[in-house]
Parts: sequence; C-alpha cells; structure tokens
Amino acid sequence: MKIYTTLCCAALALCSAIYAQAPADHLTVHFSAPVTVGETKLPAGDCDIQVMRGTSDNIILVLRSQAGPYTAAVASRMSPVDTDEQGSTSVVLRGPADDLHLYRILLANRTGYQLNNAE
Repeated sequence: MKIYTTLCCAALALCSAIYAQAPADHLTVHFSAPVTVGETKLPAGDCDIQVMRGTSDNIILVLRSQAGPYTAAVASRMSPVDTDEQGSTSVVLRGPADDLHLYRILLANRTGYQLNNAE
C-alpha cells in the first residue's frame, strides 16, 4: 500500500510540474532560403518557433525545422514595437542573401524578441 501511495504522490507531483510551466507562444514560418540561428543552419522550408518564457527575464526561442534540424536561442523582449503593418507577425532576417541570420521576431500584439547574439 505504501508503494501505491508513493507512486500516486509522484504522479501528482509530475502533473503539477507540467501544468506549472510558463506559457509559450507558437508560430510557424516559411523560410524561402536557409537561415542561420546561432551555430545552426536551418534549411529552407517550414519552421516552428516556440517562445518559452521562464520565471526570469530570459526568453528562449526553440526553432524546429520540419526538415529535421532544430536549435534554441536566448532572446530579449522588445516592447512596444512599432511595425509598419498593423496586426501582422513577422520575422526579421539580416545578412546577404546567401548567409541570412535570424535577427528579430515581431508579433502582432506589438511585442517582439531580439536574439541576444544578433549583431
């Protein structure tokens, strides 16, 4: 009976930890050319971006290419952001056409994220 009670308590603690995680935004973008994020080059195609907010000011962007490669990058919050188009989400890339780097992500609610290692 003690083993059963211990297992139930462990399961309850695990479920509580899962629900206590910080909220995350999720968006999908399509890159028409390969894009470099940190040390990882993501191929052209669809890419899922998940914004993970922690209990501190650090924001982690998790980028998963549908072709396979994935990476995570630390970003800083930008708020409020002035955008040319109202209500649109956009990704800002920098560099020459053959070596694009992810620079910023601007969301429709006028908040944005800039990668900490972006030049």
